[in-house]
Amino acid sequence: MNTNNEPIANQPLDVLIIGMGFSGICSAIKLLENDITNIAIYEKSNGIGGTWHDNTYPGAACDVPSHLYCFSFAPNPNWNRVYAKQAEIKEYLENIVSDYDLIDYVNFSRKVSRIVLNEGTGLWEVEFTDGKIVCTHHVIHGGGGLHKPNKPNFNGMAEFSGAVMHTAEWDDTVDFAEKNVAVIGSAASAIQVIPEIAKKAKNLHVFQRTPNYIIPRGDRPYTDKEKKRFSKYPWLAKFYRWFMYMRMELITFPIIKKDSKIGKRAAKKIIDYMRQSISDSSLHKVLEPQYALGCKRILLSDDLYSAFNKENVNLITDPIKYIASDSLVTDDDQIYKADVIVMATGFDITGHLYSIEVIGLNQKTLVEAWSEGNEAYRGSCIAGFPNAYLVTGPNTGAGTISHIHIIEQEVGYIVELIKLTRNHSYIEVKKDKQDQYNDEIQRKLENCVWSSGCDSWYLSDNGKNYTLYPENGRSFEKQLSVIQKEDFIITLKKNASLTTNDNQRSINP
Repeated sequence: MNTNNEPIANQPLDVLIIGMGFSGICSAIKLLENDITNIAIYEKSNGIGGTWHDNTYPGAACDVPSHLYCFSFAPNPNWNRVYAKQAEIKEYLENIVSDYDLIDYVNFSRKVSRIVLNEGTGLWEVEFTDGKIVCTHHVIHGGGGLHKPNKPNFNGMAEFSGAVMHTAEWDDTVDFAEKNVAVIGSAASAIQVIPEIAKKAKNLHVFQRTPNYIIPRGDRPYTDKEKKRFSKYPWLAKFYRWFMYMRMELITFPIIKKDSKIGKRAAKKIIDYMRQSISDSSLHKVLEPQYALGCKRILLSDDLYSAFNKENVNLITDPIKYIASDSLVTDDDQIYKADVIVMATGFDITGHLYSIEVIGLNQKTLVEAWSEGNEAYRGSCIAGFPNAYLVTGPNTGAGTISHIHIIEQEVGYIVELIKLTRNHSYIEVKKDKQDQYNDEIQRKLENCVWSSGCDSWYLSDNGKNYTLYPENGRSFEKQLSVIQKEDFIITLKKNASLTTNDNQRSINP
């Protein structure tokens, strides 16, 4: 990969983008479309795709239909399946980078460690782990939440003699054939990897902490005829995408309302489906969730329950007491032999927001600004941090819609903010407007099923939900369609006359 697209020495960028997943790619495309060409993208890994570059475990796939899990401005008529797998999503993003000629703006294997606002120059100084610094007028943080693995520290883990891996750090060199394998976890990544491991392992022990609502995915390959129709009639693909979007808006969204009747009916159907699918009736009770549908993430799988029906698959619900050199021991002192441990234990969902030290106005850090909770205005702007933006910031999680829809709205909003000030001014959200926005978000979240009492990764230690957006996709789009200038402070930089002119140059002239 090309890794040498640095800006010209002593000439600041107009915009620096962090991340080369959906958010970073969308940001670059929309900036270039608005003639903001003095940009650069920095990606910590060695490839394109973000989450879909990092997560390569067997069975990795998207829970959103393919035709909805892509940019609205760049549809793909040739998706192979209703729910695309990891490799195909990564290929889609690589094709987008090629189609929009983005590669010359990208710097791979460059991890940002620190971002500091220099009030003397009016620029953000972006520091990398190698000590180099790049200056820029605006910063867009396009990193996602599904890349920093959550790794529980079990007693004795260091003594285990076999292979240990997290699903987000998959080791392709490990052969699972005829091995005793332990999978810790039973949620989104676990239910995808379990059926694949079950095909090879001698014994597969699945350690479940909490049961989940799991519905059939309904995945299948698209036929050649279907793909040809989507290619020949773009309106058909567009209508198909709209149909899936509205289905989520009108059918899925009502489920997240607290005490919804449709949610209760759906929960009963899902439990009935589980009972009909699992042949061992002794497992029915331990696989039945004891919380409202939607309080934790609703999962999709066509083959998990058939995997549990295999003789070599064993479901364990007792907590892990400690790990020995060749086994896992549970609280009831049962010993489960293992040659390989796979941690399907999810991600530190807000960790990416803290993985970079950020210092804004008056030397205030982001950690200090968020000492009482992760809050932003419309998910993108933070008081005290002018000209710095998050694409998937607090309360932008897509509970019932495609996250790509969220990203497109956020990027469009951010680009308009940048166009308002270009390089001569700061734009900063007013603290009272930020507080007002977040008070409203939290009020609305109280009426959602996520606040119905279960313990989930959606909730912070103080019990607040800084992860999800409480309304539907149409509401989010409307909310970000207009900039309310009265909610911002726009200040001319002290050295505005000394800064580079708008769009002075392209990074690759």
